[in-house]
Amino acid sequence: MSDLFRPTQSVQRLDKRIATKIEDGDIDIQISATVKNNLKFAPRPYQEEAFTAFNYYMNNPKLRAKPTQVLFHMATGSGKTLVMAGAILELYKQGYRNFIFFVNTDTIIRKTKENFLNPKSSKYLFKEQINIDGVNVNITSVDNFESTNTEDINILFSTIQGLHSKLNAPRENCITFDDFADKETVLISDEAHHINALTKKKHSAGEKDNITSWEHTVERILSASPNNIMMEFTATLELSHPAVASKYANKLLYNYPLAKFREDGYSKEVQTNQVDYEPIQRAIVAVLISQYKKKIFASNGIIAKPVILFKSKTTKDSAIMEKAFLDEIRNMSVVKLEKLIQLDNEILDKAIAYFRCLDISSQGLIDEIREDFSEDKIISVNSKNDSNDKQIVINNLEDKENEYRAVFAVDKLNEGWDVLNLYDIVRLYDTRDASGNKPGKTTVAEAQLIGRGARYYPFKLEEHHEIDKRKYDNDLDNVLRNCETLHYHCSHNPKYIQELNSALRQIGLFPEEKIEVDLILKDEFKETSLYKNGFIFLNKKVKNSPKTLLEYQEPDIIKKHTYALRTNRSASTTILDNTSVKRNKVQANFMNKHSFHNWNTTLIHKGLSKIPFYQFANIRKYFPSVKSMEYFITNDKYLGGIVVEVTGLQKDTKVLSSNQKLDIVIAIATKIANEISTMFGDYRGTKSFYREPIRKYFKDKKLSFSVNTNTTAETGKPTMRNDIDQKYFIDLNNADWYAYNENYGSSEEKFLVKYFHNNLDELKEKFKDIYLLRNERFFKLFRFSDGKATEPDFVVFMNDKFSDKEVIYQLFIEPKGDHLLMQDEWKEQFLIGIEAENVIELYQNQEYRLIGMPFYNKVHRENVFETKLNEINK
Repeated sequence: MSDLFRPTQSVQRLDKRIATKIEDGDIDIQISATVKNNLKFAPRPYQEEAFTAFNYYMNNPKLRAKPTQVLFHMATGSGKTLVMAGAILELYKQGYRNFIFFVNTDTIIRKTKENFLNPKSSKYLFKEQINIDGVNVNITSVDNFESTNTEDINILFSTIQGLHSKLNAPRENCITFDDFADKETVLISDEAHHINALTKKKHSAGEKDNITSWEHTVERILSASPNNIMMEFTATLELSHPAVASKYANKLLYNYPLAKFREDGYSKEVQTNQVDYEPIQRAIVAVLISQYKKKIFASNGIIAKPVILFKSKTTKDSAIMEKAFLDEIRNMSVVKLEKLIQLDNEILDKAIAYFRCLDISSQGLIDEIREDFSEDKIISVNSKNDSNDKQIVINNLEDKENEYRAVFAVDKLNEGWDVLNLYDIVRLYDTRDASGNKPGKTTVAEAQLIGRGARYYPFKLEEHHEIDKRKYDNDLDNVLRNCETLHYHCSHNPKYIQELNSALRQIGLFPEEKIEVDLILKDEFKETSLYKNGFIFLNKKVKNSPKTLLEYQEPDIIKKHTYALRTNRSASTTILDNTSVKRNKVQANFMNKHSFHNWNTTLIHKGLSKIPFYQFANIRKYFPSVKSMEYFITNDKYLGGIVVEVTGLQKDTKVLSSNQKLDIVIAIATKIANEISTMFGDYRGTKSFYREPIRKYFKDKKLSFSVNTNTTAETGKPTMRNDIDQKYFIDLNNADWYAYNENYGSSEEKFLVKYFHNNLDELKEKFKDIYLLRNERFFKLFRFSDGKATEPDFVVFMNDKFSDKEVIYQLFIEPKGDHLLMQDEWKEQFLIGIEAENVIELYQNQEYRLIGMPFYNKVHRENVFETKLNEINK
């Protein structure tokens, strides 16, 4: 086995070392201006972590191995290609121009070319114009690196087999090993788990020869220069396998598995729908449920097109089922429909009830289905000869002009398929291939297909909603949960369902266990004046624009800068001759100050025109008081106030040429643009807090918890249970100050409630009408600086006991476990800042005081929390 793919010695994994530094605050999570300004889509928080890890590793000489090989293990649907695109931008800035993207199938190459090369594609990843440090950059697909443009990002797309063939049997105008002789190259391996299949298994002599040949090809490219880089990406890294774990111990840079992806809310939930009918009837049930989801979207003002995948075992079976499906749709009648819906099936019953609620008749429903699932809205992807156009169509099912509602397939979509609006998968066969108690290969492949279909379809109905995350996990009765759920329709076969669930748990798509509980507001609390007439004060997330934000403040432009001119000097020195060495220390640090205010404005205009940030519309976005670019360039508050200390040879620093001035303008203007766009987000949280009726937010709610019964974790467990540790226990039935019937929170949250129980008498010496309310995702607050959301676990309302007027205190409280104190420090800083920063409109004789409390932690922070609580109303 080659060194490139040889397992390494057991060491602490690279990703864990970097993750620990991030959690401890030693590394700040940040995204560079190069990435932020040039990607079309804003990275999600975990993608920002991936970029942070990448930049930290690449810029740390003590950590980075050369040649460099790193791997990103990221869940299906988590946006590996966006991370890939951002990494390419970062590497371009570091001087890399030549990239090879290789994968095992042509299908993924076609999709990736759309993402990287076609600006008209809805999934194109870059801004319309890529601009890095004042230079407009193009992305070019190339066949070799012989005569490429040194200002372009040059990408060679190939299968691994094709790359090996081209290099070892060179043809005219194709890439050769000579291309790597003097060029630093980046290798990008997608679906890299195929390499690991080689690591895990024993091979025949023929397999070894084949493996060695293409491994050697990749290794030869990587080792052609110590500065070469290989980035691997996969969603299915089997870290439980010793050989794989050893191999990637010092190469796995970022790990974001499917279990974490699902837990963070970025995937659909998955439910199996067991339909004890013939496959064709199962297909029609799925059509009804798909139509149900379409109607839910439409009823909430969202135009969406749920798609169904009909999966057969063979291409012959798929063709037969496609014909049978079209016949069934054409011949559907009210009698057939009424007979079908007699099936005792929970989700189908809900769908039919919803249609009736919308006053849709059986015939009207049939007419809709015939239109939506007509032959021209069904596509088959089973042929090896499928065209490029078909591959692009199947990867853009979300597009408005794409009308396909159903896809018939066998296994061509198991890998590399990128679709968000897949809501139903129908298994049109009933066989099993389990061995013992383990799921068979077919079942594992089905679980992986479900994982691909579980990508979240982005939508939101309220301003505070996160568009690409589940919103109704803890609101089990909300009909919109169906728009966050993928249904897998199969026969009623308990053994198969058990095997499928096992396979889904293995890939991280199912939690170990779920329980449902009812959280109920106490009747006596509902009778209080606070609940009937009281308000909660909340802020809003708004666009960072002067049109929507009264508190808007323009960014500050740093006025003092330095710039080092190139000396363009060379010298010959005798190393061991001290006199010669001293003579060589000619001063190159003469400095003269230059002011932009005194420079020709036409020259500054020319420099700014090379940087997209300085388009006037964008300048007005950040600086609304600027009336013209001339004003922006000449006014001392903006660019006119910039002073540059120019260093270089004495003869060069005093009088600068026009070209030197232009270079200085571009360099400094780029630096300013990067600082502003990095620090100044698209959103802000308002400092104005708006009153909302308490009864609008705090209601009865059905909660769902993932619970592992083998742990001592308290989350999801009630306080009033027989086996609870007494350090948590409170009889909440007799706690008139606690608004809900139970507390299913974590151990730290239970400690917080117990703290209030123990200290209530002291609070009552200064306050009256004291109520503690648990925030079960009823409301969010938004950080002032960037609109980042947080959900304080509790809010306390209490009235000043002795004031002549009504003074109402509202306290936001967040208990925090030890492991999150550092990681969530930003939340504490934001909460503490609320008291000084909030703005509230006064109402009649009422006065409101909003206070964000420091984190509560029983062991480490209770004294800090208590000190702050005692300071209130001293």
